Amino acid sequence: MNNERNWRRTLLGVVDTVTQPLIAVLISLLLGAVVILIIGKNPLAAYGSMIRGAFGKQVYLMNTLKRATPIIMGGLAVCMAWRSGYEAMGGEGQMILGAMAAALVGYYLPAPGWVRILAALLAAAAAGALYSTLSGWLFERFDVTFVISTLMLNYIANYFASFLCNYPLRDPEANVYQMQNAQTGELPAGATLPPIAKGWVHWGFVLAVIAVIIVWFLFKKTSFGYKSRMGGLNPRFALYGGINARRMLYLVMILSGVMAGLGGAFETLGSKSRYVDQMIFSTGYAWTGMVAALLANMNPIGTLVASILLAGLAVGSSQLMLMDIPLEVCNIIEGIITLFMSARMIRIAAGNIRRRKQAKGGGEA
Repeated sequence: MNNERNWRRTLLGVVDTVTQPLIAVLISLLLGAVVILIIGKNPLAAYGSMIRGAFGKQVYLMNTLKRATPIIMGGLAVCMAWRSGYEAMGGEGQMILGAMAAALVGYYLPAPGWVRILAALLAAAAAGALYSTLSGWLFERFDVTFVISTLMLNYIANYFASFLCNYPLRDPEANVYQMQNAQTGELPAGATLPPIAKGWVHWGFVLAVIAVIIVWFLFKKTSFGYKSRMGGLNPRFALYGGINARRMLYLVMILSGVMAGLGGAFETLGSKSRYVDQMIFSTGYAWTGMVAALLANMNPIGTLVASILLAGLAVGSSQLMLMDIPLEVCNIIEGIITLFMSARMIRIAAGNIRRRKQAKGGGEA
């Protein structure tokens, strides 16, 4: 009886997790339909065309999954930090440095292809972890709010990578068209993530799904979720419970940075075969991942589903142009989703900060 009740509770939890992002997306699509009606087009036909453009054929589905791969990893980075009570928003900077580290190791390391791939992934994970740890150190040492430090660190990482890409590491053999976007040297064929099968998405997507399972297991099947959240929201109480809040802080930030760094590596090794200036910053993978995580209420499995839906929205939007519908309509829909989730993000962040202050005040009293 208890087993049946547990299975039913688990099933309801999964359904609720999947339903939440779907409801939010449907509300945004409804408001987007109003815009499409204003310009004199049929919303049902437009959305049908978008769905076919995202999932209707194998090539479209593979493009959607390819775009979803870094979004999933960015979302997992948010899940790791925010579920633990740390309102970190540095996934973009960590993803940028991870992508650059993967490009450098994959290009310059004199080793067989599979060794280059493994070393590039490890370098990307290390780059993301170290940069994420920096924000944790600023929080612990100087009480710098995560929102402020991580946002500023994003810009530093982007400009640093842009400098490297435009000057010391710029590919001198790129043709005139490619030189419009500065980039590093192209990785050897054996040093890139191959497709799962001919015409399919690269192995980075499979690794992203494995990462989803690992994060879900950590939060649901181990004591990590409780310890990390207790350490993030009430470190003084955690100390009484035998939890080292300082160690949990750095562990959470390292794991969050690893996820973001690997997301950048998947884009470098699986899609671009090099680092292209602004390839993370301009596409907004990390921010879309944050929206996906918020849609899924920081649930890793829900983040996977939401990431694929948001990627499909971006990929399928190209079909709107065939119906003489401005591409900006899709941007409006994405903006509405982001607006809804931003309000939720602010509420969560404010609540985390307030609880930490209350816990600190109670401890001092």
